[in-house]
Amino acid sequence: MSQRDSLQNTFFVAFVLCLVCSLVVSTAAVVLRPIKERNERIAFQREVLSVAGLYEKGKTKGSEIPELFKQIKAAMIDLGTGEVTDTVEDFEDFNLKDVTKKPELTVEIPAGKDLAGIKRREKLTKIYIVTKADGSIDQLILPVRGKGLWSTMWGLLSLDGDGKTVRGLTFYEDGETPGLGGEINNSKWKAKWSNPDCPKVLFDKQGKVDIAFYKGVVTCELPGSQHKFDGLAGATITTRGVENMFKFWLGDEGYGPLLKKIKEGQFPVTELSSISN
Repeated sequence: MSQRDSLQNTFFVAFVLCLVCSLVVSTAAVVLRPIKERNERIAFQREVLSVAGLYEKGKTKGSEIPELFKQIKAAMIDLGTGEVTDTVEDFEDFNLKDVTKKPELTVEIPAGKDLAGIKRREKLTKIYIVTKADGSIDQLILPVRGKGLWSTMWGLLSLDGDGKTVRGLTFYEDGETPGLGGEINNSKWKAKWSNPDCPKVLFDKQGKVDIAFYKGVVTCELPGSQHKFDGLAGATITTRGVENMFKFWLGDEGYGPLLKKIKEGQFPVTELSSISN
């Protein structure tokens, strides 16, 4: 056996190949990271615009998204108090999923109050606002999430300026069963949440969360239809997960303090013009 075919030489060649491949992959990852982050940012902006009714699939071009998004205002909210805070230095690059993985940036939810099944929730979060010409709130877009059958469902809920009427709902990430729980992203099902002829209201007259999922199709003629939502056929656990998600995020452990400030006119929406997106 020649020295070139020796075991030692074989290992050396394999080592060099592994080293070269590792360098190529690492370099590609570093070079492509800014592009990946930009695409992820634009994808999320599209979801915000979509739930606000400002993005039309098939009509709005991807290149138009950053410019359209400039009409969306944003604010960092302390979920415990509902107050606007400017203590986050990396406001522009705030990533909710990354935040939820850091114990120092989250708080544990008491077991009896963890309706959404997420165990911990962030101390601060970023919300999005669409304003009217007079500067008042037209839409309030809130990040929400909750446990479904197989996964955590990450979504965005758009509320009217009154803080209680639904304007839109979308889920931008989930692992639910296609054709069953995965129907949370069915365009026909989502359209029921933003039908101005049959508006959905999430609170009763006393200000308590009042929602229920109905087995079948909810029509406007159905008594209490403003508080009832179409359940997902064959996806009881996912449907219950969506219901519990709303009950959690609209309650005191979620956006309750913020919604209270909005109802009382104490949310400084006119000051948000100085906060970048």
